[in-house]
Amino acid sequence: MDFLSAGALTPILIPLLVFGARVIDVSLETLRIILLARGGRLIVPAIAFVEIIFWIVSLGLVVNEFTNPVYLISYGAGFAAGNYAGILLEERLAMGICVLRVIASEEDHALIDAIRGTGYGVTVVAAEGLHGPCTIFYSVVRRCDLFPITRMVEEMNPGAFCTVEDVRSTTHGTFPRAGERTLSGIPRRTVRLGK
Repeated sequence: MDFLSAGALTPILIPLLVFGARVIDVSLETLRIILLARGGRLIVPAIAFVEIIFWIVSLGLVVNEFTNPVYLISYGAGFAAGNYAGILLEERLAMGICVLRVIASEEDHALIDAIRGTGYGVTVVAAEGLHGPCTIFYSVVRRCDLFPITRMVEEMNPGAFCTVEDVRSTTHGTFPRAGERTLSGIPRRTVRLGK
């Protein structure tokens, strides 16, 4: 029997096609849901269109061989891998903005100035914690800049407590200008004082 014939390759190719189509379809679905939650009205319908085509292809390949466990396993494995790939894709794209909240035991002027030096605004609030007075400061940052800024916080104030929340939209704020040169993913700019 010739293993290179179409009939011999079908038991291998169809599960691979099902797996691949399912990975693409579920990755796009994960990305679409995340973009939908962030208000991406224009791109979401296009992603949905491509997503459903890959879903129909994968389902069509499996539906005729529903009793074949290899096809079912490839369909399920594609679904699982697609979820993982979608999460990795979304993290890699790092779209959107978020609020970085830092709680420190005392006002850390050097850290606040360092974050402001990247071009982002920082709002500082005096607060009372379990162990006494503390400082909370907020900065709304692009997700693509979040990792370098949180790394800066960890290096400059290892005892600080940080939380991050997604933001759907903003009306005003202080952000780095588009097109500025970056260093480690963070635009460098002098600190603005006053207006």
